Amino acid sequence: METARAGQLVDWLRGPGRRREWRRRVARRGLAAACAAAAVLGVVALAQSPRGGALTPVVVAARPLAVGEVATPDALRVLLFPADLVPDGAASEVSQVIGRPLTATLNRGEPVTTDRARPSSVLAGQPIDLLAFHVMIADARSVSMVRPGDRIDLVGPGGVVAHSAPVLAVDAVFTTDFGAVLNGPGSSSGDNLEGSGLTVAVDQPTILDLSAAQQDVLGRPQLAVILRSR
Repeated sequence: METARAGQLVDWLRGPGRRREWRRRVARRGLAAACAAAAVLGVVALAQSPRGGALTPVVVAARPLAVGEVATPDALRVLLFPADLVPDGAASEVSQVIGRPLTATLNRGEPVTTDRARPSSVLAGQPIDLLAFHVMIADARSVSMVRPGDRIDLVGPGGVVAHSAPVLAVDAVFTTDFGAVLNGPGSSSGDNLEGSGLTVAVDQPTILDLSAAQQDVLGRPQLAVILRSR
């Protein structure tokens, strides 16, 4: 039965005549389309299989980029990388690095990592006459109530030194298992437990006042922070 059907199919395609030539042309095109579809399905299956590995979007340089050049949409593109080949810190979306100056040269197709794209200045959006200034606070625990964007008063022994200063950044503060507050990484034996710091936006005269008031004669922080209403 199957042999007979195969013979009929061969007779349907073979032989002279325009109709049979047209049949052969249609059969060839159908076979080519089927092979192409099978190839695509094979590639997708390989990409999704554990052996082939999943594909991850990675932002790469669309052209050679120089140090200090600002990452723009036309300078970047997104490609799919095997997950095992994605560098640490690689950006997966253009929005993660757009508008940031580059800290390293990049060749075309090279992944853009977050440490190669410098974040914008902490003073972005602040009035041009304000400067960023870091101060140490005597009570490290009081710093934990402050967040970037808050406004604070800084008080020294003689009274308020900075009034309604915008907070730009806050030092990392955490507590050990035995309760000591630490400023930054390390152990209690290697950290100064007498204060923690934050960065504020102030004008030049206020910086001079803060510099004079923030430490006592022994170099210990003596400024206090008062959080103003949000």
